[in-house]
Amino acid sequence: MVKKDNIMIKKAIFTVTPIFSIPPKSAAAVESWMYNVAKRLDIENRIICIQNEGYTSHSDVNDNCAIERIKFGKIYTRLFKKWTRLDPYSYADRIVKIKRQFAQNTDESVIFVHNNIKLFKKIIKKEWHSNVVLHMHNCFEPENLPEDIKLIVPSRFMQNWFRERLPHALIEVVRNGFDGEIYALPPEVQRENFGLNAKDKIVLFAGRITRDKGLLELMQACNTFFSDDKHYKLVIVGDPNAASKGELAKYQDEVKSYAKNLGDQCIFLGGVHPDKVRHYYSIADVIAVPSITNEPFCMVALEAMASGRPVIASQRGAMIEFVTHNETGFIFREPLSPIMMAEDIHHVLNHPNAFDIAKNAKEYAYHNFTWEIVKDELQSVIHKWYS
Repeated sequence: MVKKDNIMIKKAIFTVTPIFSIPPKSAAAVESWMYNVAKRLDIENRIICIQNEGYTSHSDVNDNCAIERIKFGKIYTRLFKKWTRLDPYSYADRIVKIKRQFAQNTDESVIFVHNNIKLFKKIIKKEWHSNVVLHMHNCFEPENLPEDIKLIVPSRFMQNWFRERLPHALIEVVRNGFDGEIYALPPEVQRENFGLNAKDKIVLFAGRITRDKGLLELMQACNTFFSDDKHYKLVIVGDPNAASKGELAKYQDEVKSYAKNLGDQCIFLGGVHPDKVRHYYSIADVIAVPSITNEPFCMVALEAMASGRPVIASQRGAMIEFVTHNETGFIFREPLSPIMMAEDIHHVLNHPNAFDIAKNAKEYAYHNFTWEIVKDELQSVIHKWYS
């Protein structure tokens, strides 16, 4: 329990944008963070999210944690959300109602609103904003927020970014994490499952196939030296057909078109459930994270480290806070041109101590980033703010 002026902070509420139900069945990093931390929290808590098909309205996770899911009926959605836009009983209204049923005393509870500034502003109109915390996982421009807002972010990079925009805010870092027990289990896939063998030198990319992740630049880099040795392979874990229209679909078409230059040395494995991605890291000689925009954190880089595989990451954003060149991984040089990226990847693939560095990275990840450690960081912030 956490004290506040001799009153105990007894209850916590976690809520998020109404897109994915929790626990998520697809890639949803924010929802995964909420689920993994909330179920470990010492304070009694509720997760509040949308109710999608296949989910119940209520789930007990353990003695301290339960999930409440909000469902909008078809008539309500059609009438108020699509036609009139009135939304008289909004998602925020329903969150506050559930919160008040669960924690009637505002002083004894804290609400964490994840990655949705608009939702946060709606909730603080109904609840005392001192006990509502905004937890941002991405660098979204903050507008019209209280000067003394309490804000949680996953990296020092994001802390500095928000500090420039919210100079009077209380901003603390609570990092992302992974399940150490799960990552200690042996992988369920082998190279042979995909027609690969021990002689192959595999560069692996995992994640969303979007322009900011730098996959096209990675493919261009591989194309500069893959023809020298047919054992070089680029393996892509991610859905190249996730979008059907718009700018994202256009980019994914570019990726698929460029893949023809690499021929059978480029292998698409498709989308993989986030809980299963760890199995695929094991087939790689190096996991490349070539992000061309600033990463707020980057779970792929951390998960690669936790898997004990060499990782090479862009220095744009937060990854350099835990990927240290020649100590816990490797860093792409700037600028991220195909030629320089190719040289950097080739260097890692032929580095005599690459797997010793990967072993150091795994130990570092386990000592700093398991969900138990992240849970403790959050509870320390609650104690700091409310004791």
